Amino acid sequence: MPLRLQDLSPVDAKLCLGVERFITRELGLSLAKRRLLLAVSGGADSMALLHILHVLRTRLSVELHVMIADHALRPHSGAEAESVRTRCESLDIGCAACRLAVAEYAAAHRLGLEEAGRALRYAALEEERRRLGAAWIVTGHQLEDLGEDIVLRLLRGTGWPGLGGMPAVDARRQLLRPLLLTPAKALREFLQHCGIDWFEDESNKDRHFRRNRVRHALWPLLLKENPRFAEHIAHLWRIARADGAYWDELLVSMLPEGESAVTLEGVVLKKLEQAARLRLYMRALSQISREYGHGQGRAETLFALDAAWREGRGATRFQFPGGVKAEVRRGGICFFVQEGRR
Repeated sequence: MPLRLQDLSPVDAKLCLGVERFITRELGLSLAKRRLLLAVSGGADSMALLHILHVLRTRLSVELHVMIADHALRPHSGAEAESVRTRCESLDIGCAACRLAVAEYAAAHRLGLEEAGRALRYAALEEERRRLGAAWIVTGHQLEDLGEDIVLRLLRGTGWPGLGGMPAVDARRQLLRPLLLTPAKALREFLQHCGIDWFEDESNKDRHFRRNRVRHALWPLLLKENPRFAEHIAHLWRIARADGAYWDELLVSMLPEGESAVTLEGVVLKKLEQAARLRLYMRALSQISREYGHGQGRAETLFALDAAWREGRGATRFQFPGGVKAEVRRGGICFFVQEGRR
């Protein structure tokens, strides 16, 4: 039976209304009369996303659609996808499903299974979003996911404000993460209170993957040292978001147009302090590569690039994630996508 806000316990109703406030007040988004494409795997987070937004659909005035991306890596994945489809039918929500050849794609492109699955999944979601004319792809990333992301970025040497973690709104990729500051425990309790089942993905326990090692080994230690660590992660995310928004507005007029290449002229760079130059480098990187993502440059590489520019070391190249390179040229810096990556 579909859930209604008035039928929920005070705790569960507060959770749903908190998600609404996060979307409308903190993120400042109006979703009225928009279609949303929900990425639902059948796991706890995505099932909570499905039902919370179903509860809020009238208040937000949204039309919901679901897509299930079956990675075909586990023997029961097909049955799980069918269960999600059945649940969507009971909620009167349109549902599409696709089966992704993740293992084959990983082998052909020499990628890890996690990276290959992510690439295929988001490509399929974007194709379905365009087909539906949906405004956003909506994912179930929650607070512990944000914490893991920040720890992983710290391990990679990510600079600021990218160290604040994944954005809740990624306008370039049309991604929305409305549960990003919601604790995973609260989502599971919501499902339990409402009698909603979910599936556990066995691969999430495989410590071959760094993310799982962070989740099962490092994250519990951090919480043991400080039980409020997740709250501090949320504060860090908010500070990074405010800081990034300020610099983005300040520097937007200095960044030329370009999707596969952007050149920052020396005459512009010479007028800026180092802090502003570093932000401009990150904006250029984010602009020319969808794969790259905002703020993912390693701090040491950004500083090395800036030093090469200040010292006038022409033809010096630097490699960034997503096949992006930067080269000091004619007193400026050119950012471009490595040939063959588009």
